[in-house]
Amino acid sequence: MEHAWLMGHDATRIEAERLSFLSLLDATLPADAAKVALAQRIDSKIAHASLLTISTFDGDGTRAANARLRAHWHLNLCRDMLLDS
Repeated sequence: MEHAWLMGHDATRIEAERLSFLSLLDATLPADAAKVALAQRIDSKIAHASLLTISTFDGDGTRAANARLRAHWHLNLCRDMLLDS
């Protein structure tokens, strides 16, 4: 979401998907797993931001394209978990 804002893109869809995913997570996650899930979410956010940064700013076209494909793949994996996607 932050990447979309920084790049001047509309983040409305991404924000809605994020909220839907968080609702799904909250509804299905056992309370005793909340800390682990939060740590995984933070790790995933950092990794995804890294991929988006590489895909946008890396001078190596092949590396940038691979990062873009991987970022989209991971995002689509999350989208596939949502019923209304």
